[in-house]
Amino acid sequence: MLKRTLITANCLVFALVLSSYAVDAKELSGKTSWVLTADLKAANASPLIKFISEQIAPEKREQAEAKLASVQAMFGIDLLNDIEYIVLAGTGRAEKGGVAYAYGKFDQQRLTTILAGADKYVSVQHEGMTVHSWFDKDDGKQKYVSFARPGLVLLADRQDLVKEALDVLAGRKAGLSADSPLSKAFQRTPENIISIYACGVSSIVGEEPKAAILKRAEGMALRIRASGEEALNADLSVTADSTETAQQIQQALLGVQALTLLQAAQSPESAALAGQAKITMDGKAVGVTLSLPKSLIEKTLRSYQERDNQ
Repeated sequence: MLKRTLITANCLVFALVLSSYAVDAKELSGKTSWVLTADLKAANASPLIKFISEQIAPEKREQAEAKLASVQAMFGIDLLNDIEYIVLAGTGRAEKGGVAYAYGKFDQQRLTTILAGADKYVSVQHEGMTVHSWFDKDDGKQKYVSFARPGLVLLADRQDLVKEALDVLAGRKAGLSADSPLSKAFQRTPENIISIYACGVSSIVGEEPKAAILKRAEGMALRIRASGEEALNADLSVTADSTETAQQIQQALLGVQALTLLQAAQSPESAALAGQAKITMDGKAVGVTLSLPKSLIEKTLRSYQERDNQ
């Protein structure tokens, strides 16, 4: 009896871990309109993601490994193992950026010492919390970071965004409601690698011509999943403001797919990927599912590498 009880308890714990949320929705600003999540822990544990990384050209892989080693030597952070989960959340147009929430293991004292020696370093106090700032020569912007709590670092290009995120975490400002559609983006499973969720899509894409198809979309959800060792899957759902708009979005997507297939001679890799997509419609929702088998991924990567070497 005791053994069965322990087994049942272990199963329940395992189920809770699989369906756990890395971030509680209320930790993000109530004004959040889009989120991007990247589960680095799940990616590192995925045999398929490891296989894909191994397909990168040796010289490029060596360059990436050298940069990772340099970051670890300077900041004491192993980017592949110390950072488990990243959330990027914004309240407006995507090009304006948002706040990055990095969850993992950080040596706050060491990082603070290093930041203090950075170009144009400044620190300000906000409700008992320190917001550090320095000039990033790579993109010519001032950066702002705060160690919100053990295991969580906030980073943004604007000081007010970091301060607002700190206010939400402290309960001084409202966070997302528990029933927000965006909260689904934080659900973790061993397969989920990247999630992108958005509400009021038209106000997010702005005037970007390539995103014109989303102008009349109310919501969007994208999940990229590594299914075991054999396939990388993507599921996109776009919710339109009416069934008529949904039909227009579906027809536009079908048109893009058909055009890509017709250009197979010029771009065989893109055509191969487009051929795997299935586009459906259900009421006001348009769905796109894409399953890329390991063999196709390998062939596509090899083709791109051969083209780069020509």
